[in-house]
Amino acid sequence: MSGGFRRTCRWLHRQLGFLAVGLTLVYAVSGLAVNHGGDWDPNYARTTDASRIEPVDVSAPTDTITPLVLARLALDEPVKNTWRPEPGTLQVFVEGGQLDVDLASGAVLRRRVAERTLLFDANFLHLNTGRGPWTYVADAFAVVLAILALSGIFLVSGREGLKGRGGVLLALGVLLPVLWIVLARHV
Repeated sequence: MSGGFRRTCRWLHRQLGFLAVGLTLVYAVSGLAVNHGGDWDPNYARTTDASRIEPVDVSAPTDTITPLVLARLALDEPVKNTWRPEPGTLQVFVEGGQLDVDLASGAVLRRRVAERTLLFDANFLHLNTGRGPWTYVADAFAVVLAILALSGIFLVSGREGLKGRGGVLLALGVLLPVLWIVLARHV
């Protein structure tokens, strides 16, 4: 390889590397979060709180029970809807969650759902949920990563470069996904 080619690769790699740092960090954090979606919800924090109100006569009609329960709950947020799935239960739906009220005992179980700060947005970008113009930004980023990968191959020469340890690591990096696909799809 000529010194001019290697110098051009180094310059290109450095410029695009600095450009890609922010997006790389967003995609890396989001990727880790999304990869472990089976263990936790990477987009929403879910909490459950228990409380009590004075019990309500379950034999009363729903149109009298609902206002009574709402008054006893003394909610700060507006009620979106209510539902009585069975005679002893009233569900109250509010912004960001719901309350399940056991009418006979007065037990209230409140479930809240809230977007995880910053992580929700990072996942939105990473998974390209919004589509539209972000698709072009994500495509450009993919091209930048490909250029970084290819230019990086030629940055180091000799035993540490493509003809030595770098070549072995490059082969391993290509072999790893190939082996995983073969093993995961055919075993």
